[in-house]
Amino acid sequence: MMDPRITPANERVAAIYLKGKVKSKSFSRGVIKECSLGIADLLNSPQGNRVSQLFLGDRVRVFEVVKGFAYVQVEKDNYCGYVKDNLLRSPSNISHWVSVSGSTLYFEDNLKKREISELYLGGVVEVKNDDGVWAELISGGFIPSCHLKKLNNKLSDHVGVSRFFLNTPYLWGGCSRKGVDCSGLVQTALHSCGISCPRDTDMQEFMVGKRINVQDAKQGDLVFWKGHVGILSKKHTLLHASAFHMSVVEEDFRSAKNRIEESKGGKITTVRRI
Repeated sequence: MMDPRITPANERVAAIYLKGKVKSKSFSRGVIKECSLGIADLLNSPQGNRVSQLFLGDRVRVFEVVKGFAYVQVEKDNYCGYVKDNLLRSPSNISHWVSVSGSTLYFEDNLKKREISELYLGGVVEVKNDDGVWAELISGGFIPSCHLKKLNNKLSDHVGVSRFFLNTPYLWGGCSRKGVDCSGLVQTALHSCGISCPRDTDMQEFMVGKRINVQDAKQGDLVFWKGHVGILSKKHTLLHASAFHMSVVEEDFRSAKNRIEESKGGKITTVRRI
């Protein structure tokens, strides 16, 4: 059975490569577009609940537009959902990415002037000019040059990146310092280091890194429970987006493990090494 989260098909339209595999009224190759806002919610239905988020420049394949919402598949992780159609635009030739936890897009190359929008770690842009202080975008606006890296220049420490998010509010479906959930934290940190990572915990548990024994866990390893994931920022310290604390925290690994077990979260199911 195909996973609907990563299978671009609904009762009205499906990707053309699924013809003969799924039932749908029509089939389409879709149209490539990109997110035009600093961050945008991806929903499980038009006017539905948030399941993930898109960053500026994230590419999607649009299969239909219904009630002002585009049904899309996200290029970076194959996740499917609905995003407001007016938040999408024609794709640019992206050249750089936002390599800090948060930044600002300004109307002018002047930090005292008005801003266009907030930007977040992982957003991608096409730079027109860069004088070493300000980067001007093809689509308009200016970003501090020190907040960008060239597209193929990734970070190298996913633990360090995950610490960018400490004290960030817990937000179901969130992926940024504005609000993040446990799997969104892991995905954004790994993507920043050039490591492919699916969106949800159950996918990450079987597709990221290699499985190791719990007793061998060390700094940098991912620890999974049913429906939850955290990163060992030290051998005995867990960094995670915690619904218990409603924020991203670092806490004693054993204490967190015991609390999760006692709250019916169950025992650790897997530990994986990047």
